[in-house]
Amino acid sequence: MKIKTKVLVDFLKKVTLEGGQQIREGILKFEKEGLKFGANNPNNLVRATGILFKRGFDNYEELGNIGFNELPNLIRVLDRFGEFVTLTKEGNLLTAKSDGKKVEIELTSEEFITTDTTPSEMEHDETFLITGNQLKSIFTDVGLNKDAEIFVITEPKKVKFENTGKYKFTNEINAEKCKGGTKVKFGQPFLEALKAFNGNLEVSVKTDYPIKVMEKDDNSVVTVIVAPLVEEA
Repeated sequence: MKIKTKVLVDFLKKVTLEGGQQIREGILKFEKEGLKFGANNPNNLVRATGILFKRGFDNYEELGNIGFNELPNLIRVLDRFGEFVTLTKEGNLLTAKSDGKKVEIELTSEEFITTDTTPSEMEHDETFLITGNQLKSIFTDVGLNKDAEIFVITEPKKVKFENTGKYKFTNEINAEKCKGGTKVKFGQPFLEALKAFNGNLEVSVKTDYPIKVMEKDDNSVVTVIVAPLVEEA
């Protein structure tokens, strides 16, 4: 099975999240449609799911389920290869090859993977579009404060991002389909989890409810769900 290294690495970075929210263990499922992944982060505040369709591979093979308990290291290892990488599985070893380089990676039995893979069914009130670069710019503003919280607020045909802290930024984007009236607050998990996302994002929100961020491109679909901060009664 052969694929462009960047395509595979970028997909894995997105579905395993970034920073303190990083998912460290999980099962890569090489199924009929393509490579699937779904898992919660260690504190269960963020969930990521995704599929890298088989059309994203130069040639594709259904390898079945492959368990890893050190996904960040797997990504670093794969990122060491050239333009293309070839993957084969034999027994409890995954072998990656490219241009005279080879690595054998020991797999982890599924029974030792503890990450929750239960799918999430959710309904939201508002959906809007934003680019990954726009969101990163907003997060950079918020990051000038220490441990700031961020509010996502919908108004008629626009969305506002506001934050707590010494430097209280307000960022607005156009959102033609928004009716207004939704307000939801998030902490650091939201600011950290989406660092690997660069494309066009579809964001769905509801007051005091988990936010859903979905990115689609020609080869993959990745969805991240982040729990809100809710004031205790």
